[in-house]
Amino acid sequence: MSIPYPVCFWLYLIFLIPSVLCSLFCLYHFLVDRILRNALHNHFIILILAFGTFLNLTDLIWFIDFYRTGHVSVFTRVFCFTWTYIDYAVYVVITLLVAWGAIERHVLVFHYNLLRTRKAHFFLHYLPIFMVTIYPFVYYAIIYFILPCEPILDHTQVDCGVATCAGNIGALSIWDSLAHNVVPICMIAIFSLALLARVWYSKYRVSQRMQWKNYRKMTVQLVSITGIYLIIVFPSMVLYTMDTVGMLDPSAYDFYNISYYCSYFTTLLNPFVCVIALPELRSKLQRVFQFCSLRRCVRSNRVSPIGHRTVAIVNTAE
Repeated sequence: MSIPYPVCFWLYLIFLIPSVLCSLFCLYHFLVDRILRNALHNHFIILILAFGTFLNLTDLIWFIDFYRTGHVSVFTRVFCFTWTYIDYAVYVVITLLVAWGAIERHVLVFHYNLLRTRKAHFFLHYLPIFMVTIYPFVYYAIIYFILPCEPILDHTQVDCGVATCAGNIGALSIWDSLAHNVVPICMIAIFSLALLARVWYSKYRVSQRMQWKNYRKMTVQLVSITGIYLIIVFPSMVLYTMDTVGMLDPSAYDFYNISYYCSYFTTLLNPFVCVIALPELRSKLQRVFQFCSLRRCVRSNRVSPIGHRTVAIVNTAE
């Protein structure tokens, strides 16, 4: 049994608003703070937040409107292909960025001496990020705008049914499944857990006691990222791969649709993971809440004039 459209609508909407606000908050501080902005390990996080915000403000809003009305509101060929292109390309960009971030952290933690020169920065940091960012846009532009594809547009389906173009050619559908789903998710899990294991091993190897507080931030970040992509995306990845190779049982399609729907919660939850994992952002967010609470407190104790007299409004919270 699939999730009813009203439930899909409210779940996305409830998470979308705080997610966008949190993402904008994180991006603002990442870009304004020079130390955070220049740190190499933050660059892929900045891109993930930027692309995630763009996806939430386009793709997710179109999903929400579809679940609200039960059909595609702007039912034109241009919109349907644009929706599908953004849906696939941007989502894969985010997944590949997370996978590359899991790999790059091994270099940043254990082999930072390899990044001493500008040339090393370019080839080991900026070039890989540029490639994993550009590649999905080029690939899906070829799939949806260059290769011949004439799907039967259906206004009662998500993205009007244009997504079938990615599976029309058997070899490309298998590549799409492996290169954009299976391999990145496995890399995220393997390299994130391997980094944690290497840190623990390096501490014990030099006969030093493991200090939890020194590695709490990294551990929370690893567990959060790995947990999101394993718990939320892994089921969809497995079922999508089985469907690509023709091994998915028809009775499992409802569960496949549910897992596909839940996979978009990765972009909705990523901003909260960033705030939790980075003490700098967490402390700034706490100061924002404290400032707002202080303003409400001052406002509740203000003196309000009534007629020709002034009456002090006493705070009764005590």
